[in-house]
Amino acid sequence: MKKDKIFLCLYLLVILLVSSIPGKSMPKSWFSLGWEDKIYHIIEYSVVGILAYRSYYGSFQRPFLIIFIGGFCFGLFDEIYQSMIPGRFPNAFDVIADAIGVILGSTAYHFFSNKIND
Repeated sequence: MKKDKIFLCLYLLVILLVSSIPGKSMPKSWFSLGWEDKIYHIIEYSVVGILAYRSYYGSFQRPFLIIFIGGFCFGLFDEIYQSMIPGRFPNAFDVIADAIGVILGSTAYHFFSNKIND
């Protein structure tokens, strides 16, 4: 499972690198950056949930709680970090979308991986 932890760390690093792009340098998206950008957050953090599940399931007594808390804290850190980048602004709803993504990703991976293994 060491490679899963490496993938998780690299993915979290990519999230922070994208968060480091100043607001005026962000590419125009087909979402209007209103509520629709929450879909990006949910998808982005679903991958975090999947990678965290693959990395840490079986390592803790309550893995979903640890994965949720870790994902939530990273999402919160990412929003605080973005507040220091010119043209970027923190948003509490982004943190909520991140947490939803972590829950969806880890739960879906758990469900589907158990179905495949049965």
